[in-house]
Order: sequence, then structure tokens, then C-alpha cells
Amino acid sequence: MSELELLFWLFVAVLAAGTTFAVGLTAVTAWTATRVFDRLFAAVAPVRTGSTADIRDVETHLATLAETPHLDSGVVRRVVPESRREGGRLFWRFARTPGVRFDVALPMTDPDATLPVWTPLPDRLTGTTPLERVAAACGVSPDRLSDAVGEEIPVRRVGDRWVVGAATARTARTPGTARTPETEDESWLRDLRRS
Repeated sequence: MSELELLFWLFVAVLAAGTTFAVGLTAVTAWTATRVFDRLFAAVAPVRTGSTADIRDVETHLATLAETPHLDSGVVRRVVPESRREGGRLFWRFARTPGVRFDVALPMTDPDATLPVWTPLPDRLTGTTPLERVAAACGVSPDRLSDAVGEEIPVRRVGDRWVVGAATARTARTPGTARTPETEDESWLRDLRRS
């Protein structure tokens, strides 16, 4: 075998190896791109259908929900005065706002399941302050808050936490129209969160 033939076979072997590498690299790139685009399109798709094996997860979740008791009320265990610091500017951060904390016991398996509801003391009674709303939910007047102990109060689940108050119809105001009912009243809940 001459040097020319040896060079020729070496060239053929390098060409074959390069071609095999290029085809393999193209296949891996195509497979990876397909997987990436499938996941991208699945993430932005408006509907995502799972496999039939995933229905077991849904059934387990629904069985868990069926086993948990439906709670729509709790019992006020304590009513205590409590001052809290609120966010503010400069020295207002150190000032405490006087208020009242209602400890509402939830009938759950955990004996320490309580929902603390804090409301600030209002400057005047208007019938719409958070304190008056919680007192009305307990069925007592604001000047007899101590009578709320032992009273049943409506509670509901909002997201992953409990809030006091039953879902009620709210009216939305649009310019030039009368009030129309909406699904539920979250305005006093927002007032409680701010305080």
C-alpha cells in the first residue's frame, strides 16, 4: 500500500467520522429543540390536557376535600384590647394604634386553630367601621364587645386563609347608573388588612 492510498483511506475515515458526528449532532439538536418547543407550547397553551394516569391525582385531591369538614362559622373565645404598630413615615412607625382583637376558635381537628381578628378603634361610630362590622357579625353592639365571647360568627376561606364574615352581595357603582349586585363583599376585608 502506497502512501497515497493510505492518505486516501485516512481521508475517507475522517470524512465518515465527521459525517456520523454531524448526523448525530443534528439528531440530538432536533430532538432537544422538539422537546423545548413542546414544553413552551404546552406552557402557553390555553388548555392543557393531562394523561389518563393524572386523573388519580385529581381523585386524591377531591377525596381530601370531601374528607375535610365544611366550616362556615367559628366561636369567639376572647375579646381583648390590643395596640399594634402600623407602617408609616418616620416616627409614626413607633406609634401604636389602639384596637380590639377577637380570637375566633375554628372547629377543626387542631384544638389551637384560632383566627385572630384585629380591628382598630374608630374615631367615631358610623356603622361601616371594621370594628362595627365584626361586632355586628357577632350579634353585639360596639359598646358591649365583651358579650361577643361565646357567640358564633361566620367565617369563610379566602385563598389559603380564613376571614371573618359571610359572603354577601356587594354593589358596584358605575358612573351614571344605579348600584348593581356583585358576587361578594371584600371591601371590609381590605379595610381589615390595611389596619
